[in-house]
Amino acid sequence: MPQSPAAILARMRSSSPSTPRLVWHGRDGRIELSGRVFDNWVAKSSNFLVDELDAEEATQVALDLPVHWKTLALAFACWQVGAVTIVEDTADPAAGEDHPTGATTDGGIVLSSSATEEPAAPRVLVCVALGSLAFAWDGPLPRGAVDFAAEVRSHGDVFPDPVDDGEASGRVLVRAGHRDLTAEDLLREVTLPASQGGATGDGTETLLLEPGAGLVRVLAAAYALWHRDGSVVLVEDGVPVTESLLSGERVTGRL
Repeated sequence: MPQSPAAILARMRSSSPSTPRLVWHGRDGRIELSGRVFDNWVAKSSNFLVDELDAEEATQVALDLPVHWKTLALAFACWQVGAVTIVEDTADPAAGEDHPTGATTDGGIVLSSSATEEPAAPRVLVCVALGSLAFAWDGPLPRGAVDFAAEVRSHGDVFPDPVDDGEASGRVLVRAGHRDLTAEDLLREVTLPASQGGATGDGTETLLLEPGAGLVRVLAAAYALWHRDGSVVLVEDGVPVTESLLSGERVTGRL
C-alpha cells in the first residue's frame, strides 16, 4: 500500500538522514540535498504556505514551475499540508481543451517562476526564484505577489501538523489536466527501471531522471523512488549527461 508524503518525509529524516536523496545538476551548478536537508526545505515551505497563504487541506496550488529541485520541495510541502497541486499534463492530448494555458488557469495559489503580472483575484501569486542561492526575486515583483525566496527562510524548520493519511491514502495529490492522481496513481504512473549493477556501496539506489521529462512524470518518479528509499538525480534540460556525471553520482538506473 502507498505511504503518504508525510510518512516518506518522516523516514527521510529518521533513516540515514545524511544520505543524499536529491541531487540537482543545473546550469548554475550542482546542489545536493540529504534527507534531512530536503525535509527541512519542505518543512519551511509548508510553514510558509500555512502561515503566509492560509493553505489547508484541499487548497488548490498551481505549479507554474519547471522541473527543478525547488519544485519537488514545494510539491511535497503542498502535499504535507493537504493541498492539491495543479500541474499541466503534457501527456494528455485533451488537457488543453479545458486548460488552454496549463496549470496556471486553476488554483487558489499560484507558485510561478515566470509570472509577470498578478492573476485575477482571489488567486494569490507567489514568485519563486529558482537560483539555488537566491535570497529574493530577481527584478520587480508583480503587484500583490509574494516573494518566496525572501520569506521562506524565516519559517520554522519543523512542520508541526502534517496531514498523514496512513499507508492507504486515497487523497488526490496531483490534478493534471483531466486526471486526479492519488499516491497510488503516482506509483503506477512510472515503471522504475531495474538497477544497473545493483545499489551503491551504502545500499542506496540512485536513479537519474533524464532531462526533458514532464513535471508529472518527474513528480511520480521521485515519489516512487523515495517510496522505496532511493535517491534522485535531476538534470536540467540542456545540461549534458556525461559518463563523469553518472559515475560521480553513482547512478544505478536511468528513467
